[in-house]
Amino acid sequence: MSENRTSFSDEELTAYLDGELDKQEAAQIKAAAKSDAAVAARLDALAVPMKLLKLSMNPAVLDAPALPAHLAGAAPSPSRGIWVASAIAASFVIGVAVTNFMRPAPNTGWIATIASYQALYVTETLDGATQPPAETAQVLARAQDTFGVDLSEALSVEGLDFKRAQMLGLNGSPLLQVAYLAEDGTPMALCLKSVSGPDRGPKTTVMLDMAGVSWVENGIGYLLIGGGDTAKTEALSSGLAAVL
Repeated sequence: MSENRTSFSDEELTAYLDGELDKQEAAQIKAAAKSDAAVAARLDALAVPMKLLKLSMNPAVLDAPALPAHLAGAAPSPSRGIWVASAIAASFVIGVAVTNFMRPAPNTGWIATIASYQALYVTETLDGATQPPAETAQVLARAQDTFGVDLSEALSVEGLDFKRAQMLGLNGSPLLQVAYLAEDGTPMALCLKSVSGPDRGPKTTVMLDMAGVSWVENGIGYLLIGGGDTAKTEALSSGLAAVL
């Protein structure tokens, strides 16, 4: 990039949001966002609206009426019926809001998008759902063709119980998800996606109360995310990086 550059592709802005650019490139985009309202607006549009997601899950913002104390445990009455109807309506609005905010926006930063979905995982999501070996082999073969990475050893990393692998897509690009349960039952996911920019060592971040470690190697972005224990996620990511 030139020193005074103010024009950037969506891919470059997404990489900036994901922290995948070097310091010089990141500084140029940051400076451009301060001086150019159009660049700032594009960054806002590419960012996952996490604050709005959390807000949409808070019933208080909908001004739903509270159940009066004298009606608690009382028999049904017309006024209580009105409250129930209001509560149902509020629940519907919350559901619609969550659905809309959980749907990935075009060109959304891939790490933040993955975090928004991983936040929905609980132990029961993966417990007892081990993928048949033949299906796993097919997915990993396709992943190797796509990313040029042999993931066979990623199925038996200490501290992680492999459950399934699946090829997904994000903004028209392939994305691999390898799902695990940690020893304490915490859902974890290793994700791979082709990215631009130079290689980058491990970077730890916390999104939606989950610890994530991301790194870039040979044009492939890696992310391990899940649970709230940063040190544990860092240790597990080191184990994975050693076999990839």
